[in-house]
Amino acid sequence: MGFTKGLVPSRVVPEKWWETPILEDPIGMKPSDNEVLLIVGDSAGVLADLEKFIALCPCKFDTMCINYSVNLVPWEIQHFIAGDSHMADMQKLAQRLPNSCLKHCWNPQSIGFNIRWLRNGRTGWNGTTANLGIKIGIALGYTRIVLAGIPMDDSGNWYKNLIPDNDVKQGKIHTNHLWKWGEIASRPIARLMRSMSGNTANLLGEPTAEWIEEALKLTGYAEKGVKKWDQQKEAN
Repeated sequence: MGFTKGLVPSRVVPEKWWETPILEDPIGMKPSDNEVLLIVGDSAGVLADLEKFIALCPCKFDTMCINYSVNLVPWEIQHFIAGDSHMADMQKLAQRLPNSCLKHCWNPQSIGFNIRWLRNGRTGWNGTTANLGIKIGIALGYTRIVLAGIPMDDSGNWYKNLIPDNDVKQGKIHTNHLWKWGEIASRPIARLMRSMSGNTANLLGEPTAEWIEEALKLTGYAEKGVKKWDQQKEAN
């Protein structure tokens, strides 16, 4: 798809960080046949977003956690992503996760991560981690991507009172990146994504069960996916 053109996955080689062997089949890396990817950010309202999502989602889904949100999600996750994967705290989070979890980054020298995404041969990344997350989700073949805890406003992070004042994540103002989300919302690819709250929800719209079920019907996943999810929620 045009939105992911030039986004190439490569394998992280910890002992030789300068090597980036290309992984040829991004969709083949997808850990399940689920159509829905929940991307979880670090906003102050993330728990409320998760509660709303669980109440409306009609099927099983995969989860991608951004940065410290991995400390909040109470279920098994399939993806972890850190824009600051060169930092020691992000590497510690990645190293403690099971091998079954795909750990995504764009930085070289990212210990504990296993997939580095390259951009048209260029170095660096000029968007937010969530921007990269949705591009990865599309590249892996998810057809419904939902943002939780990613309002792109000035509400702050849930952990702002728990980290040092000099932490790079302290006091970040995410509205500086809002223009990028406006650009994304204007593209046809925006039909694949929604957000649970904030400015991103205003731009992309909030998800509904009907919007998710539309994708399930188109892919033939509806019957088995919805049925299994209903049984799981009843059991809980």
